[in-house]
Order: sequence, then structure tokens, then C-alpha cells
Amino acid sequence: MLSLVVCVVVPHSFQVPTAALLVVTALLAALGLQFTRWVSILLILYCLGTVISVLYLFIGFTNGAPNDAIIQSALVYVASPLIWIVISTSLIQRLGVKRTVNWLLVLTWAAIASIVLFFYAYFAFGRESVRFLTEDANINVSGGFAGATMLVYGSMIFLAGAFFAEPAVLRWRLARFATPAALIAAAATSGRAAFLIAIPIGFVLGTLLRPGLHPRYVEGKTGGIPLLPAIGVLGAITVGVVILNTVFTQLDLRFIAELFWEKLTSGGGSERVEQADALWAGIEESYGLGHGHGVGVAYLRSDEFPWRYELLPLASVLRVGILGTLIYALPFLVGIFAVAQRFQARELTRYDIYLSGGLVTATIATFTNPYLESYIFQWMFFLPLVALGQRTVAPSGAEQVPRTGSSLDEEPLASPLKY
Repeated sequence: MLSLVVCVVVPHSFQVPTAALLVVTALLAALGLQFTRWVSILLILYCLGTVISVLYLFIGFTNGAPNDAIIQSALVYVASPLIWIVISTSLIQRLGVKRTVNWLLVLTWAAIASIVLFFYAYFAFGRESVRFLTEDANINVSGGFAGATMLVYGSMIFLAGAFFAEPAVLRWRLARFATPAALIAAAATSGRAAFLIAIPIGFVLGTLLRPGLHPRYVEGKTGGIPLLPAIGVLGAITVGVVILNTVFTQLDLRFIAELFWEKLTSGGGSERVEQADALWAGIEESYGLGHGHGVGVAYLRSDEFPWRYELLPLASVLRVGILGTLIYALPFLVGIFAVAQRFQARELTRYDIYLSGGLVTATIATFTNPYLESYIFQWMFFLPLVALGQRTVAPSGAEQVPRTGSSLDEEPLASPLKY
């Protein structure tokens, strides 16, 4: 759990200690791991992806990829996914999906608190007071715009998308009303389009998935797609906007909305459009077969890491080709299939919707930010994947389903997945 707390609340602030903590946590978690059918499927898909990674690491090396690029790619595409699969599986098997989601809700407020403290410390004590969190600590509040160089906003993409997909996982009604207001305030002052867009995406996805909820969740007082919670969330958003206008007099919300819309309609800005053109040219040059890991194109996005790009799906096709990218995507496609099965059978739980909202918004964010290539942010992808398919595990290792008469809060409700 400590590993998850660090990766969610202070990501990339203490990179070497965090990496060591993840390795130690994975080794300890592996001792009590129980290999269910879902875990076995994920491990098989991981092995397929590893074969692709090793092959294209070799191709990249022969094509002149720098040694640093080969080493980093091996860590990100081979070592890190296995570490997070092991940690996530152990966490879900020990705590269960419900308690894990409850912890994510707690971490949502911890992340919001870290943003508030960052702003306060920066303005009260200066840049040096927060430099330990990020080297290039900076806050820009001018011309009606607000933005801060905080990597916790990456975590907030998942947490905001998940919460707006299913606010009902939060049982305390006052917190259920306050959380969307706080998330809106955090998003508006982040300067991150991916964070802002995660909110409507999560809300829409939750609305679309809610008809697939198990009847136990919608009978009686809720009776179908709940209207009052949606009205409550919209009311909380309104409160958040009012608070922003009152507290941050320098902010121009209309200006922020216009900037967001301009960036959205322009494909992420001119830099990403140029990057996409260069990546596509590289893909055509290899006929969609891939140039290998660590091999870049003419467009330079980072002087320090010239082989890295923000448009991860296109960058993946450039490196490992169309087939390799599809193999990389298999775990996520299987996760979508699992959710679709439960939706069709009306066996979704609120936790399924919450985790799906986070996973989808984080995945969409990879089209503008390479979060999946960060060993710290990979929790946003592997934790929900493991949780969406994991079942209650008996001491023998067999998958079990709670009794029909169990509590509303118990999980999972669905029968074992059919493959």
C-alpha cells in the first residue's frame, strides 16, 4: 500500500527510492500470490508482450538506438509491468476491490491536499520550498490562466475520471458532494487539458455503463439510472466554479475554457501535430513493421530523451509496428471484453464502473502524454485491469463468488468470466 500511496500522491518526486520500494514490495507480494485464472491470463499476455519487447529491443540496438534508450525501454516494457501486475494482484487479493477503491478515494483527497499545499508553500515561502517535489517547480497565474508543474496531475486524470464515472462508490454524502467541487477546482488550476477532459469523459462513460449495473444496485430507492446523484454532481460542479471565481480572482474561467477548446480542436497543439506528422512518416518508412525500441524520428521532443514522444500510440507503432502494438494492447482489450460481458449480463458493480472510468481516461491521456512509459504511473493501467477480472480467492486458490444474499457493498457480484 505504501508503494501505491507514493506513486499516487508524490509521483516522480523521489524516483530512485520509489523504484527500490516497488521492487521490494513486488518481491514481498509474490510470496503470497495466488494464481487465479484472470492472473494467469494477464501473465500469458505479459509474456507475449515481453517477447515483442525483447525482439524490438534487439532490432532497436541493431538500428543504432542509444544504450540508455535500450536500458530504459527494457525497464519500462519488461520489468515494470510484471512488478505492477504482482503488486496489484496481491493488493486486490488481500484487500478486495471495495477496500482498494476506498483507498483510492482517500488518496484522491490526499492528492488534492498536496496540490493545495504546493500552491500555498510556493506563494508563501517561494520556489525553493517545493523544489524537493519537482526540480522545475513553477506556478503560472497570469492573464486569466493558471497552471503548475506538478506531476500529481497525472494521477488526478485517473482519479477524476474514475470518480465522475461512479460517485456513488463514496458512501459519505457530504464528501460525495465536496469531491467533485474540489476536483473541478484542481483541474481548472492545473493547466492540463488531459485532466480537464477526464471529468466529462468519466461522467459520460459512467452514464453509459450504469444500465449494466446488477439489479441489486438499481432496485428500490434508485430504480434505474439515478437522477439525483447526477444532479448532485452538477450542483457540486457549480459550487466549485463559484468558489474558483471567488477565491482566485485572477482566473478567467471563460479564457481557460477557450484555451482548452482550442487545444482540443487543434489536436493537442501545434507541437503534437508536428510530432504526429513525423511519427507517421517514420511508420510509413518501416511499412508498419517498426524500427525498434529506442529509435527516434527527425522530430526532437526532448534533448535528454530524444527517443521519447508524447503521442504514445503512434510512437508504439513506430517502435514495434502495428502487430506489436496490438499485442501490447491485448490486456486492455481483454479488460474491455470483461466489462462488456458484465454489462450485457447486467452484472456490473459500482466498483467496475469506477475502475473503468479511471482506466479509460488514463488510456485516452496516452494520446497526449506517455504515462504508460512511466514505471510510477503504470499503476493507473495495471491496478484496474487486475481488479476488473479478479475474483474473491479462497485459501485453496479457487475463485469464489459471494452468496446471492450478500450485502450491497460486497464484491464482486458477477459470475466467473467465460473465456
